[in-house]
Amino acid sequence: MLYLAFLDAWDQPFDPIAHKKNEAFFSIDSNIEEREDGDVITPFFNVTVQNPGIAWIATQPSRYAVISEQLPDDPEPIQLARGRYHNLPVELAGDDCQIEFTCVPPDEDDVLKAAADAIRLGEVDYDPDADQEDREAAEVYDPLFYSPEATDDPSNALAATMDVWRWNRLTLAPERVHLINGTVQHVIAGATAGTHKSARMSIRNPPKALSRIRLISNWTQSASGDQPTEFLGTREIDTYNYQSFIDGLPKPGTAIGSSTGWTIAAAEIKEIEDLLPQTFGRGFASIWGATGQQIKMQAKRLTIGMRAHYEYNQEREEILDLYMSAGVQPVLDDDKTETVDQITLSSLTLDVVTPEWLYEDPETLEVMHYVVGDKVQANGLVWRCTFEHDATERFTANLFDPDTGDVAQTLWVKTAKQAAVDARTSRFFDMPRGKRAVRHGLRRLNRIVQRRARAGEVSFEVEWKVGRTITCADECRIEYRRWPGGELVGKVIGVQLKIDGASRSAIITLGVSIGTGVEPNPSEGIESTNDILYGVTAPGVNAPVDTYSLDNQGPRILVVENEADTQDGFGRNASESGGDPVAAIAANPTILRIYFEPLRQEDLITRRISAHTQPVYVRKGIDLSPEIS
Repeated sequence: MLYLAFLDAWDQPFDPIAHKKNEAFFSIDSNIEEREDGDVITPFFNVTVQNPGIAWIATQPSRYAVISEQLPDDPEPIQLARGRYHNLPVELAGDDCQIEFTCVPPDEDDVLKAAADAIRLGEVDYDPDADQEDREAAEVYDPLFYSPEATDDPSNALAATMDVWRWNRLTLAPERVHLINGTVQHVIAGATAGTHKSARMSIRNPPKALSRIRLISNWTQSASGDQPTEFLGTREIDTYNYQSFIDGLPKPGTAIGSSTGWTIAAAEIKEIEDLLPQTFGRGFASIWGATGQQIKMQAKRLTIGMRAHYEYNQEREEILDLYMSAGVQPVLDDDKTETVDQITLSSLTLDVVTPEWLYEDPETLEVMHYVVGDKVQANGLVWRCTFEHDATERFTANLFDPDTGDVAQTLWVKTAKQAAVDARTSRFFDMPRGKRAVRHGLRRLNRIVQRRARAGEVSFEVEWKVGRTITCADECRIEYRRWPGGELVGKVIGVQLKIDGASRSAIITLGVSIGTGVEPNPSEGIESTNDILYGVTAPGVNAPVDTYSLDNQGPRILVVENEADTQDGFGRNASESGGDPVAAIAANPTILRIYFEPLRQEDLITRRISAHTQPVYVRKGIDLSPEIS
């Protein structure tokens, strides 16, 4: 007997006795299915029942029901599935009607998103040399591979794992299901696997000899700042033309040279000290003939503080090709390289983890509610919530008292951005943070290759009582003499349970890996992630400017021309030749000449890197070329 019972709540425990009391509402036939079509396995079932009328369906305590059966040799009813009907029956005028159910809990999108969010990991201190266990979470998820809107899609959180999501058709709980290995192995002998007529086997498109993912990283290498120290140091300048020197002191922002990337950050006279006066003779003509006079001139010693500002921007690009060979049995003699994906990473120097501040949810249009610890980006900065509140109409860090104008409540405080790298970096993929991206990319590639290497598809009918216990979380080992090697093992990728009155059938579909089962061999100098062994080939870095040394870089030329001692000479020469020492000194003013090495900027600098794996392990689910004895 097949029963359909509506539940008081979606997670109400299955009660074999209570759920068969209403025998007037028994099922005529049913179809229960689950299949791995994408990255989320969603079981469903439909049931044909005696028509209870729309009024009866509408008065049920919830939209959830459980389907169960009790065969003559079953001691009590067995739950087959539970789910939510997603629309009313199309035809309600006949003696019976069909109701369709999906095996998901209420708010399934939120439930799966919460499960996915638990996997998502932002920017962390990543040590590429740590034990695999310590770096596992960081390599499974890398925010650089996702757009800010990607968190709305729970399926992409598993893109670098060997898992897919599955809704458990008995509990409606989300679970992670491995693509290759099942949690339970069902051993099915030939007698249990139906007749040879029910068995079907085909080889689909296996991976090429080499599979490739291209990763592209673009960023602007930049450095901007004021040097912390004064490049003149304790230098003192003695000059007679101190007033013009002081008046001509450069203002902040004054360029040092032409298009060099250097400007004056600050310039000031810190101290002025009088030097000993010097006496010069000066001759001049008069009505009484040539005569002379003594002139005293006093130089001053200036102590000057001066700091430089640098501004540097260089467009950079790194292209990384990840090549993976798979240890698979030869099916087609194909030595080609196939590019399976090309991914442009998010900006390395921007915060791609912290969401933008929003006033309302763009989907529900409800006002956002922020709790202590939430982080958002607003006005070009990152903020951390310090007081639980509903979003204000406009972003504001503080609420003010309308009477006094004082801060009444602080809502947000500034916090550090979570950028992947320092903007000054000239390289990425062979740096620690870049290695995280490399390994995440290799895991993504491995998922694609392993799924393709599961090229064998086998379907067969099994005994009903065996079939009703099999799910897409399991695997099966089949013994059947007509298959190569006499047996195979594969991951369940499809289950179809059909009930038509007293007739029952269970059709199982397996994805069978056609690997060699050979493990890669670790060796010195080889890197690894999740048993993927690889090596990287990277050229040197074209770095016209050492951005990390700009804080301490001194001027290439620092010359003071015509200091007071030199000006003395010009003045005395003029005196001795009957000239004007004042004019001679004025004609040779003290000059400070500063020149920094230009911060050379080029067009886009591109660097190409490659990584090659050893043949990755692929499960030998079937021997396609067994030895014949």
